[in-house]
Amino acid sequence: MRSTSKIEWELAIESSYQDMYKKIDAEHLKRLQAAYLEMFILLNRKCSKIGLKPLMVAGTLIGSLRHKGYIPWDDDIDLVLSRQNYEQLKSLLKDDEDFVLIDPSNNTSGIHKMLKIQSRSLSLFDVMGEGFSKSKFLYLDMLPIDYVPDNSIKRKIIGTIFKCLDYSYSSCRCFKKYSPHLNYMANGSNELRKNLFIRKCIGFPAYLLGPHRVFKLMEKLLMSVSEGSDMTIAYGVKGYFGEVVSKEVFFPEVEYLFEGKYFFGPNDASAYLTNRYGDYMKLPNADEQIERHIRLRDDWEERVKR
Repeated sequence: MRSTSKIEWELAIESSYQDMYKKIDAEHLKRLQAAYLEMFILLNRKCSKIGLKPLMVAGTLIGSLRHKGYIPWDDDIDLVLSRQNYEQLKSLLKDDEDFVLIDPSNNTSGIHKMLKIQSRSLSLFDVMGEGFSKSKFLYLDMLPIDYVPDNSIKRKIIGTIFKCLDYSYSSCRCFKKYSPHLNYMANGSNELRKNLFIRKCIGFPAYLLGPHRVFKLMEKLLMSVSEGSDMTIAYGVKGYFGEVVSKEVFFPEVEYLFEGKYFFGPNDASAYLTNRYGDYMKLPNADEQIERHIRLRDDWEERVKR
């Protein structure tokens, strides 16, 4: 079964749904990149005061190595911290004047696995303009890096339980309460309608318990392992098992050039990126480079009713 997100983005570029989504042109892309970079610089400055070193990963790290900055078509920044530092960051920014934290453990109105470090001043409207809300603000995503058990049996048990919880939690996104736009789009797509039905069945246990409570269980499971020779970004794209690498791949941290400034990244960037992407220096196909250049409008419901 194809991912819900993949189906959504394919539908989003069709003319039938053009009123719901806004294409990000070159000008808006540059404005998004500049805004996120400004936030990253500010966050990094705050973190450095208490010795925290956010690490660039995923597409941001590829951009640093391949382009010395953003991947030309990318519009976000991917960051991680060790679990201990991740928890310290929460304390650091608890009552911050520039950022507000949106923690999935406490968020009952959305489904997300990243800690959202949201600006108090940069709104979507400021950057994207018409169709976007002045009361919704840009945010950086932060994920923790956790230890995995050295014992293979214990690792398998914890990883499998986590994977089941994660799949049910993530599938809650398909309920109308959290993604009304997907349920609207399903009226015109048999594939999406079937996909949502299956995902809702998978997500139903977490939906009943309360997604934020399930997320807390996931966090408790990850934090039950406090040391080891390997680590994982359990909430990463490849999941608990797929993101496992040696601790030495991440630490000690190394600085990399990004948009004219130096920021921290993994100790062995090549090993990390090869595990995640394979040949990370190879450019993707042209259609994959533009796929993300659309965003759901905040006023989509009003527009489809016209």
